[in-house]
Amino acid sequence: MTLLKTKVWSWIDIALLKWSCLLVGAIAGAYFPEVFRSYVWLVMAAAILLAVRPAVAYFARPKAG
Repeated sequence: MTLLKTKVWSWIDIALLKWSCLLVGAIAGAYFPEVFRSYVWLVMAAAILLAVRPAVAYFARPKAG
C-alpha cells in the first residue's frame, strides 16, 4: 500500500473533502466551545496564512518560456 501517491482530483472530490472538513470543524467547535474560543484569533491567522499561497498561485501570471 502506497500512502502518498499522486492523484488528479476531480472538482467534486475536492468539494466533498472541503465540506467534510468544514462539518468536522463545526462539530468539534460545538462540542468543545471553551477550548476553541480562546484560540479564535490564532485559527483566523492560520486560515489567512494558509489561503495566501493558493491565492498567489491563482493570480500569478504564467512565466513565459
